[in-house]
Amino acid sequence: MIAAADLKRVALGVLAGGSLGFAYQKLIGCRTGTCPLTATPLRAITYGAVMGLLFSLMGCAKGGSPAARQTPEPSTPSKEAAMADASNVIHLTTGAFDRVKDQARPVIIDFWAPWCGPCRTQGPILDQVSSQMGERAIVAKVNVDEEPGLAGSFGVQAIPTLVVMKGGKVVQRFTGTQDAATLVRALEAAGA
Repeated sequence: MIAAADLKRVALGVLAGGSLGFAYQKLIGCRTGTCPLTATPLRAITYGAVMGLLFSLMGCAKGGSPAARQTPEPSTPSKEAAMADASNVIHLTTGAFDRVKDQARPVIIDFWAPWCGPCRTQGPILDQVSSQMGERAIVAKVNVDEEPGLAGSFGVQAIPTLVVMKGGKVVQRFTGTQDAATLVRALEAAGA
């Protein structure tokens, strides 16, 4: 159901957009007549009204109306959050890194960020690697937004970057999404 506040917002957006489009065409607009959106007052008003409509609809879709704020949707855990809970992948911080880096077992660290699409693809692959390797290796992730110093100490310039370590030394490095078989081979080559 469309709330009255949403209808008012849409009507105001169309009116304001059309007015701004007309004012733009008259004050600044195209002097040669070759600009497709502002060559005539009607085109400028139409363009402004459409832009105003789009902006007002975006405001309605984000829950900007009082009706939308009064009825919050129940939150359910995402598939990604449920998978992260079942994973054996360690989420490293700078403090925890010192305990992990000198392990006798090989360690693979994924430098990632939540906004990175390829990083989100790499996440489930790391879960596979973790389950395949079991106790033979440590699989860890570092959020570069939360731990920029740690990412900087490894010279991470692109994400995802995966680093395989053994005894505190980097033995192999990957940039970009890697498949599980490649990562398992790298860990086995490091002594897993």
